[in-house]
Amino acid sequence: MGRAAGELTPSLLGLGLLLCSWACPGGAGLRAPPDRIAIIGAGIGGTSAAYYLRQKFGKDVKIDLFERGEVGGRLATITLQGQEYEAGGSVIHPLNLHMKRFVKDLGLSTLQSSGGLIGVSNGDTLVFEESSWFIINIIKLIWQYGFQPLRMHMWVEDVLDKFMRIYRYQSHDYAFSSVENLLHSLGGDDFLGMLNRTFLETLQKAGFSEKFLDEMIAPINRVNYGQSMDINGFVGAVSLAGADSGLWAIEGGNKLVCSRLLQASKSNLISGSVMYIEKTRTKQTALELCPL
Repeated sequence: MGRAAGELTPSLLGLGLLLCSWACPGGAGLRAPPDRIAIIGAGIGGTSAAYYLRQKFGKDVKIDLFERGEVGGRLATITLQGQEYEAGGSVIHPLNLHMKRFVKDLGLSTLQSSGGLIGVSNGDTLVFEESSWFIINIIKLIWQYGFQPLRMHMWVEDVLDKFMRIYRYQSHDYAFSSVENLLHSLGGDDFLGMLNRTFLETLQKAGFSEKFLDEMIAPINRVNYGQSMDINGFVGAVSLAGADSGLWAIEGGNKLVCSRLLQASKSNLISGSVMYIEKTRTKQTALELCPL
């Protein structure tokens, strides 16, 4: 299967908040398991939430999953001239522990991401052309950009190291009242700052030169996400992680993870668009659905 570029990043933030909200520290203690759970969206976030909630609450809880399109969400494929290509999140980072677990639990097979040599053009000439010799690439990068490529590698590694704390929080059912609180617990003010700055502003603040950002980082961002440097700083950091080594994918398409998670969770898939959500007087949640 062919693949377009772009890194798969499952909705760890939303999943973390969802799994943790059952037992908030400082609350009135553990609540009784719910009788029924509604999840909106059958992408990787929704289907993985259904999978973990089934494990959390057992077989008696009823899980309804609402989806207006196809199962998979941003994990989708398109067929061109008989060849199937990834049209969304196409590669998975080696530090994505949830996806590694899904492969094992669901009996899926993987493919290692591979590609040829790369070249970067400014529209007129090649500003960088990769060699098959590693040492030559290092010399070229240092000659053109000094030690900024090494600093960028260290910057991305620092972001990943901090983000990996989310797995520890999830394993202990730790709760956060908002995404902002979760991000602050992972990366402090640096992570919160990236939410309020563009990717360009974030990297300029970190001291990277305009030449390096224009010629090396902007092309990576365009290839991975099809976006400019004006995207959110945190999203841009994820995009750079998608240029790392060791990337892999699911044989048969990454969307298979979602369909297998849905099947394993024994959830009830409901086709339609959720128009609004409201709390009733009995403190239950009511949904209005527009069927397809």
